[in-house]
Amino acid sequence: MRTGGLSDDAVLDLVGAIYDAALEQGRWSSVLERVDDAIGGRVLFGVYDPANGLSSLLSPRIDPARVQDLLGWAPRNPLLPLGIGRTPGEVFTIGDFISREQFTSSDFYNEWWQPAGFDTEPLTTNLLVDHNATGILTSHRPSHLSPFDDRQRRLFATLAQHLVRAVAIQRRTHQLDITGRAALAGLDGLDQGFVLVDALARPVFTNRRARELIEIGESIVVEDGALSAVGAEDGRCLQALIGSCSLNNPDRIGGEMSLQRPSGRLPLHVQVTPVGSEWSENAVPLASGWRSSAMVLITDPEPAARAELDALRERYGLTRAEAAFALEIVKGGGRKATAERLGIADGTARSHLSKIFDKTGVSRQAELVRLLLQK
Repeated sequence: MRTGGLSDDAVLDLVGAIYDAALEQGRWSSVLERVDDAIGGRVLFGVYDPANGLSSLLSPRIDPARVQDLLGWAPRNPLLPLGIGRTPGEVFTIGDFISREQFTSSDFYNEWWQPAGFDTEPLTTNLLVDHNATGILTSHRPSHLSPFDDRQRRLFATLAQHLVRAVAIQRRTHQLDITGRAALAGLDGLDQGFVLVDALARPVFTNRRARELIEIGESIVVEDGALSAVGAEDGRCLQALIGSCSLNNPDRIGGEMSLQRPSGRLPLHVQVTPVGSEWSENAVPLASGWRSSAMVLITDPEPAARAELDALRERYGLTRAEAAFALEIVKGGGRKATAERLGIADGTARSHLSKIFDKTGVSRQAELVRLLLQK
């Protein structure tokens, strides 16, 4: 089977290169060139995360001067607000929001877009959606070529999922060279649990936060020397994800899952990612010949959720329920989808939204999302 004209092996190799770039930022330009070649477009990759000191705007096949000029267009770019709130990894394009006639009549199209030689149906995904950080990936199709076909769209959608995860990893490990013993110790400063494991899920390095979670034993544990979970089914799923990252497995994919906590607290979010073979070889001296298979990142959403809830309540005078609804609606899908995710009636959601509008001074959901993402 082929995806976007690439063989399965070529796609898997490109996915592996994406994760290698997450650990070594100098690789991004060459990886994006490979994405360009695979998709048949001109990729623009941007991440802005001031809290982590992370800022990247890369486009190896677009004129650098034109890329920089794009920053100056931000206040007048009609496309920027359109994808706000879309779930990271979800693929969208201009036609999902406005007509071609609306777009081509804009100054931005006539003065920046058309001279750049792009068609009007680029493929775009959010790489991250956070209150103080943004990330976006767009593949522009040259206007002299036919539009993206279904195979190219499918490949973009496939790579988008991995790029979202790679950016999440990059944010959490930014400025840490994790191929050295001292730097591995530096991972103790992360708020997330971080575990390096082999193909049998045996931990070789565990940071401070991961050790705390394991010692609590509420959800994630070490049994018979292997990383596992309290729930039998969760444990099997976690070890299957780790096993899929083995250097001997041609389908090195990893994945994400939630680990339920019997106490009724919010589930832990677990992200399992294959460690590139070259990175693994560099790490060998740390583990007396051990070859790494995967990194496991464990995030407890409760501290951040409590902080965000408290900040919204203080800023706008929202109740706890209203603040929780406001945070959830940022994830996209509108009022009804938000109500379903929270397990509340649509009438309750409508009431929450009306009160939130009154307290924040906005009148539409899109305005609310923009307001919350700017804070």
